[in-house]
Amino acid sequence: MRRAIVLAALVGSAHGVAADPWVVTGEAGTELDSNVQRVQDGAVDPDDPLETVDPVTAWVMRFGARVERRGKIAGGAAAFNLSDLTRIVTDGEIAVENVSVLAGNLRWLRRVGERPVAAGFAVAAIDALPLSDNIGARTFRNLGADAVLAMQTEDEHELTLAFGVRDFTYKPDHDFDWRGPAANARLELMLWQPAAKTKALELVTTLAFENRGFDTTALANDCPHEAEPDPGCSASTDIQRRDRYQRLGVELTWVGRQVAAIAYQITVIDSNDYGQSLARHRATLSGTAVLPLDVYGTLLAILQIDQYLEGRIVPGGPQMQEYTSIDDENRSSVQLRLARKLVGQWAIEGRAAIWRNLSNEPMEAEFGRELVYLGLVYGK
Repeated sequence: MRRAIVLAALVGSAHGVAADPWVVTGEAGTELDSNVQRVQDGAVDPDDPLETVDPVTAWVMRFGARVERRGKIAGGAAAFNLSDLTRIVTDGEIAVENVSVLAGNLRWLRRVGERPVAAGFAVAAIDALPLSDNIGARTFRNLGADAVLAMQTEDEHELTLAFGVRDFTYKPDHDFDWRGPAANARLELMLWQPAAKTKALELVTTLAFENRGFDTTALANDCPHEAEPDPGCSASTDIQRRDRYQRLGVELTWVGRQVAAIAYQITVIDSNDYGQSLARHRATLSGTAVLPLDVYGTLLAILQIDQYLEGRIVPGGPQMQEYTSIDDENRSSVQLRLARKLVGQWAIEGRAAIWRNLSNEPMEAEFGRELVYLGLVYGK
């Protein structure tokens, strides 16, 4: 979110891009990643259980493009975007990390009579494609479709309800594929805004629920009574694995000469599969400001604590990420972004980030990752 604010200010303000129904942006750059494979220290090599995998530092090239369109279709308001982000690792021994992520969203809402209510639909698709082999690293496909109902008051309060389905495919291991119904609610409250609308204080609350059904069967705890959790004493069952995914988030945002936000989110996964239940607490604090020399700076701090409700059974695993892009990292971090407009629609952007695993789980392996990036951004 904060990155979008920076880029919009850099490439849109001087040329009135907001009035143009088409918005095109692109980026290209290089980064140094201290843990390209995002492995935990001492993690077991999946190809050889007797060996461990150490973090690998490598240079990475990144290319991205995004096109957005807003307009009227069939009497309703439509918003469409399509994007691609490609990452190429220069170390040929870990070419499995070469991935391209395609994402698209379409949303259409039409007002219902004279009421401040709009109804419509939203569809979304994200597909992480391997570039150097048949599977790639952490590649996935996430599909979703929703019926949407939006209500807005004159005070700019808005409630959006969505009901639909999700289909997730984890390409390296299809045991983690799932599908099922989903429900979402988003309440936006404009707490304060002057008549000139030069400042604003907004509160956003989100609720989400997914009933995830897997093609695999659930495992059961077969450990001795009061014994420590251990994956070696789990037992198979003939019950289909099902997870209840629940998320509650609250975010307070101030927009003025600076942009600042504070947020808290709790995610609870209640699974009938032994060791897969999880409670994740995530707090974020961010700020964006104009610095000397017309540099836009954004600082983001994330504190995340994971609680494994049955003890830590499976090290790592797909539950460590949200799987909405190849950039999201569900661990505590501090991230800094700096951007400055150059000429025309061109801007330069740099960022640095540090990720750590701050979980207090006794069986949790340590995780560390540092990244620095420099690139060019184009927007029209």
